[in-house]
Amino acid sequence: MKRLFLMALVLFFVTACNQEETNKKIEERITPVKVESVKKEDFVVERKLVARATAADTSPIAPETPGELATLNVAKGDRVEKGETLAVVRPGGDADSQVELQQIAVRQAETQLENAKISKQQAAEGVENAKEQVNLAKQASKSEASQTAQASETAKQQYEQAQQIADETKKLADEGTIPDALYQQAQNRADQAYAQYQQLSGEKPQSSSAVAQAEAQVNQAEQQLEQARVAEEQAELQLEQANVQLNQAQEQAENEAITAPVTGEVSTLDADEGDMVTNQQPFATIVSLNPMTIAASVTAEQLSLFTKGQELEVDLPSLEEQVKSTVSYVSSVPDDTGLYPVEATVENGDEKIKPGMMASFLLPENVVEDTLIVPTDSVVEENGETFVYQVVEEKAVRVAVSVTESQTDFTAVSGDLPEEATVVTTGQLTLSDGDKVTIMEEDS
Repeated sequence: MKRLFLMALVLFFVTACNQEETNKKIEERITPVKVESVKKEDFVVERKLVARATAADTSPIAPETPGELATLNVAKGDRVEKGETLAVVRPGGDADSQVELQQIAVRQAETQLENAKISKQQAAEGVENAKEQVNLAKQASKSEASQTAQASETAKQQYEQAQQIADETKKLADEGTIPDALYQQAQNRADQAYAQYQQLSGEKPQSSSAVAQAEAQVNQAEQQLEQARVAEEQAELQLEQANVQLNQAQEQAENEAITAPVTGEVSTLDADEGDMVTNQQPFATIVSLNPMTIAASVTAEQLSLFTKGQELEVDLPSLEEQVKSTVSYVSSVPDDTGLYPVEATVENGDEKIKPGMMASFLLPENVVEDTLIVPTDSVVEENGETFVYQVVEEKAVRVAVSVTESQTDFTAVSGDLPEEATVVTTGQLTLSDGDKVTIMEEDS
C-alpha cells in the first residue's frame, strides 16, 4: 500500500513537470518568417496582349532561267548566310543555239552600221559637191552678166549713133537735099538698133537658173545627209540591242549560281539534284530570323495603346524572358476578322526566338496613383476579411486592408499601414495576431 502511494506521488510530480515544460514551450513559440517592405508610389498595371512571333522576311528561291539543278548545297533546316551559294543550275533547252543566233544578229547589225556610215559619208560628200556647184554657177552667172552688160552698152551706143544719123538724114530730106527714101532707110536702121538694145537690156543671164538648180541640189543633198545620220543612229541602236541580247543569251547558256539573298534558315526545299527547276516556281524558301516580328491583332479600343516607333516590352513564355521591341506597323484598317494588325520588331541575333512562338505585349498602364503597394503573397483573405501581418518589435500585428488593384507580384491596398512598414510574405498563414516572429535571411 505504501509502495503504491509512492508510485502515485512520483507519477504526479513527473506529470506536473511535463505540463509545466509544455506550457513554457507554447508560450515561447517563435515563428520564422520572410518579410518585405511596403512602398508608397503609383501602382502600374501591365496589360498583356497575346501575340505571336513571325519571320520578318521570307525569301523565295528560284533561278533566273529554267534548267537542271546540277548542284544542291543545302538541306531543309540549314542556316545560311547572305551571299552563300545554295545551288547551281545548268540551263536547259537550246541555249547554245540561241547564242549562235544572237552572234549572227550582231554581225548583221555591224554590217548595217558600216553601210550606214558609208552612206552618211557619201551624203556628206554630196553636200560638199552641191555647194561647189553653187559657187561655180554663181561665178558663171557673174561672168555672163558682165558680158550681157557690155553687149547692152554697145547696142545702146550703136542705137544712139544710128538715131543721130537718122535725125541728120531727116533734116536733109526735109530740105530736099536727099530723097526721103534715104531717111526712111536710116530710121529703120536706128529702130533695129534700138530693138537690139532693148532685147539685150531685158535679157536675163541663163546662168541664173543654173544657180537656182544648184542651190536646190544642195538642199536635197542636206536632206539626204540628215537621213543618213538617222539611219546611222538606228544602226547603232540595233547593234547595241543585238549585243545586249547576245550577252543575255551567253549568260543564260552559262551555269547559274544561286545565292542566298538574306541570312536565315531554309524553311522549305522542294527539289533534289537532277530535278528541273523553273523561274516561275520557287524550289526553296529562306526565312530570315533576325530581326523577328511580333504580330498581334487588337480591338479598336486597344489600337490607341500602340504608336509607330513606340518601344514595348515583349514577354516570351517559352524562353522565360522579356525582350524590348519597337512598334513598326499599326494598321488603320481592320482585317477580315474585324481586328487591327499590329507588328513590332525584335532583335534576334542569337536566333533563340523562332517563328510561331507565343508572345505577349506588356503595356504599362497607371491605375492607382500614390498608393500603398505590398507583395501579393503578403495579403491574406480569411472569413471575408483581408489583412496583412506587419512585423512590429518582433511580433506579427494583424492590419486590415482593402485591395484596390492586384497583380501577380504586387497589390495596391489602402489601410492603417505606415509607409516603409515590414509585412510578412512567407509564414503568414500560420500566424495569429501578436505571435512572436523571427525574420529569416533571404537564403534560408
